[in-house]
Amino acid sequence: MRVFNLLDMSKVPLPDTITELDFEQILSQLKNKLLEHYPQYQEALSFESEPMQVMLEMLAYQQLLFDGKLNDAIKGNMLASAKGNDLDAIAARYNVDRQDKESDERFRRRTQMVFEGLNTAGSKQAYQFHALSADPRVKDVYVASPEPCDIHLTILSHEQNGEPSDDLLKTLKQHFGLLPTGNIAKEASKVRPLGDRVTITGPDIKHFDLAVSINIAPGPAASVVEHTVKAALAQYLAQQTLLGRDINHMGLFAALNQPGVESGQIISPIGDISIGANQVAICDSMTVQSSVVEA
Repeated sequence: MRVFNLLDMSKVPLPDTITELDFEQILSQLKNKLLEHYPQYQEALSFESEPMQVMLEMLAYQQLLFDGKLNDAIKGNMLASAKGNDLDAIAARYNVDRQDKESDERFRRRTQMVFEGLNTAGSKQAYQFHALSADPRVKDVYVASPEPCDIHLTILSHEQNGEPSDDLLKTLKQHFGLLPTGNIAKEASKVRPLGDRVTITGPDIKHFDLAVSINIAPGPAASVVEHTVKAALAQYLAQQTLLGRDINHMGLFAALNQPGVESGQIISPIGDISIGANQVAICDSMTVQSSVVEA
């Protein structure tokens, strides 16, 4: 189950204005253009040491650098592809600033949700936006409303295996006006309807151990193959360590399918791990058993 009902920015195609960077193609175009006007240089351009040939190569290289900078400028002005300061500049248009040590991916998500944050009716996306904006320790949020005006927030934290600390829970409760002190009660109306009854808890954590075995093709790079597999498994697990993300064998096998791996087997977990919307799967240990197939 996807927690955020938002467009997946990783699937947004690059605009048609992006130029394919191909030095040989640029050089060929410059040669053809020159020969259209001066066909007598055909033979001379067949020699690599010909000064005119060297000049065309320099022009082609400069054109390649210019096109690369232009591509970067286009990507830097798109929310889907902007990074670093470029992403900060785009978010500033929506009056959103980056939290301390916030990653580009999380910051991009919050920027997508900014208009939901203006929703005074208390939509699910609005609660998600305000919870994420309250503290950078919030990794993920699930919002449920079993009864009208009853709002339950499940908070996944970057801390202590996903379980929010008492300090983080206190910060969130203050942010939503559940611990009214000073002006917090007045500020609460900006992030939730006053009639909503909000409860905040941590996720239901499903712990599991991952164990796989792989057979590596003969060659001197067995350790490199094993390292690549471990990195791919770690990346998959990191992607799935969010609320509502299942751990399935298809994803694990995709991580095992690396160059140099002839076959692989998933020892544990035995089957897919189904995760509810308020749950998260945490891998406590990862073991990769490897053996080299005899030639």
